[in-house]
Amino acid sequence: MSKNGSMKENILSIFLKENPQLLSDTLGFQVNNITLEQRIAYNHIDVRGVDSKRRIPVIIEVQVTKANKKYLNRVIEMIEKNNESVIVWIAKSFDEEILEELKKWFESHQKEFVDFYAITFHEDTIAVLEKLNEMYRLDIYKNFYLLRELNPLLTVELVNLQIHPSHCGQINTNLSPPDLNRTEDVKRAMLQVLRSKIPYFLNFHYDKKTNQNDRILTCGAGKSGIIYRCSAKDVRNLAFVELYFDKAEKDWYEAFKSIEIELIDTIHQDLCFKKRRIGVYFEAKESYEQTFEEIAVIFKKIIDGFSPYIYEVRELPERTSVVPTNKFIQVPIELLEQPFPTEDSYRIAMEDYAEMLLGK
Repeated sequence: MSKNGSMKENILSIFLKENPQLLSDTLGFQVNNITLEQRIAYNHIDVRGVDSKRRIPVIIEVQVTKANKKYLNRVIEMIEKNNESVIVWIAKSFDEEILEELKKWFESHQKEFVDFYAITFHEDTIAVLEKLNEMYRLDIYKNFYLLRELNPLLTVELVNLQIHPSHCGQINTNLSPPDLNRTEDVKRAMLQVLRSKIPYFLNFHYDKKTNQNDRILTCGAGKSGIIYRCSAKDVRNLAFVELYFDKAEKDWYEAFKSIEIELIDTIHQDLCFKKRRIGVYFEAKESYEQTFEEIAVIFKKIIDGFSPYIYEVRELPERTSVVPTNKFIQVPIELLEQPFPTEDSYRIAMEDYAEMLLGK
């Protein structure tokens, strides 16, 4: 079950990413290269794509509640900041007041290179999203067909076209192959393999932050303070997949440690338990591509093995709380000892906060 809060916005965004033709048919042009993005500087973008014919970005705001003034101000800010783009606002519904404000704003602000679409979704969408949200997290992806059965799922309520039909931007619509001599490209290529091999683990669908020096890909495991980490080649020249527990979740680590033999038997014979890390470590293969494949195989076993416990559909032995201590503990340089903000924690918090405000 979805124990960590509402994921309705996440689910709808991932569904749209996995069904690009639905977006294309609704907007009337082909949308490609769809990605789900986290915070960029101080901005948060739900879905980003590319108008493949005109070579301009498509920026999509997904709201699973009724359109309101707060989101209106946010969308207007997006329009002002993103010249030469298509801005799409998807919401449960738009009342006449919001639509009129949008029309008046466009009349007084001529954004020559911005097209805008206000789109609503089928009246039964929320009920389906709530049903998916209550499922065991790894079962959601295979039940996306429930959304595809809603016809039409998306309906255009308002269009404001200000880009000349013959205008063409400069975005490269053909994605360049990864340069595996670059650390950040290695991580992106590895993530793409994980998405294709384990699509039902929804957190893989979000882009991850990368830099030139960090060889480790991190991903939320479904609970704050517990994350997945993997690398095709770390500073020890080892490849690995591991589940990491920060200090506040040491009781979770100890609970898993108490059934170590069972987990080794059911997940992987080389599963290691050490320093609040549970993982499999092995020598990298001859090529990155081979290593990615091996990582995907191991990662699938680890996700399938640990997720029932993390999402609390299967009980662990009773966990005891960690006793606070004043003893100095030296923190390893390679990993900050603090809860990692993940695609789970951030998006769930934002959606729950929005629904709380609307409920007042």
